[in-house]
Amino acid sequence: MKQLFLVFALLTSLSGFESFNYVNKSYKITSEKKLKENYFSLISPYYYSKKLHYFKSLDGLNIAYKLFPVKNAKANIVISSGRTEGMLKYQELIYDLNQNGYGVYIWDHRGQGNSDRVLKDLQLGYVKKFNNYVLDMEQFVQNYVPKNVKRILLGHSMGGAIASLYVESHSKEFDALVLSSPMHQPELISSGLTTIACELIEKRSRNIDKYIVGTSSYDDSTEKFEDNLLTHSKVRYKVTKIAFDIEPKAKLGGPSVRWVAQACLGSKKSVEEAGKIEVPTLLLHAQNDKIVNKKPQELFCKNASPYCMGYQIDGAYHELLVEEDSIREKVLTAILDFISKI
Repeated sequence: MKQLFLVFALLTSLSGFESFNYVNKSYKITSEKKLKENYFSLISPYYYSKKLHYFKSLDGLNIAYKLFPVKNAKANIVISSGRTEGMLKYQELIYDLNQNGYGVYIWDHRGQGNSDRVLKDLQLGYVKKFNNYVLDMEQFVQNYVPKNVKRILLGHSMGGAIASLYVESHSKEFDALVLSSPMHQPELISSGLTTIACELIEKRSRNIDKYIVGTSSYDDSTEKFEDNLLTHSKVRYKVTKIAFDIEPKAKLGGPSVRWVAQACLGSKKSVEEAGKIEVPTLLLHAQNDKIVNKKPQELFCKNASPYCMGYQIDGAYHELLVEEDSIREKVLTAILDFISKI
């Protein structure tokens, strides 16, 4: 099975991303209708039934995490979330993965969710060194994720860059890697100008611990669903807002100049060192993504050849895991099909 995967992955990594248009109806995937009906009565109570834990990072921060084991798990899935996100945003996904027989292990990156913030401005997205995210993940994985069954690493957006770096430097700790809209390069200004913008920010940054131009603290008072570039699902968009309204301290505003500079460096390194990956890797690209760039994702898969298999999800915005049903069902089918063969 692994040899067949490597041959197919080699062909797809060299030919670009093909569209994934298949849905397996046998999987237990929550619909928007069921989410609306069951969020308060079933899904959110299930999430809150698990205790919130903390561990100390190497530099003394409290890092929040939760464990969602299942009996006789097919595999354990570790989730590395995106910027501004936290465990709160993954309640539906955690529930669905558990329902399909997979344990879930998740933590909040430093500076967001329920983990400690570093600066006095608690709304400012900040990290001193991008590798700090990787070091936190190392502590979490090595201390809290069981090794008795296969382990899958699932990273979204910024969490995808962190996951990529982790597997590149810890080749034996996971059996497979799944990347959802990975931040192998953030989009700044435009896809064509991002590389230049990253270089300028890295070399000439002033007020490095201030908000990047055009951003500010968390404010959804004027935000409209119709203007968002993250998801086509109005139901999931509203549920996410509700989740953060319930836990307002988990909200996060725009990124700092330092965060952007570190994101440029970290994402670039994740692509350059993709050749170190030695586990089956699935990369899902959102066709209409305006948050991260596609070409570095393709280069990542090429560099990780023959281990990386890439698919495009047609019509999708950046947030593949909270998209409308017609998109999310394809995404979860792709993921569940992939990990079932590992």
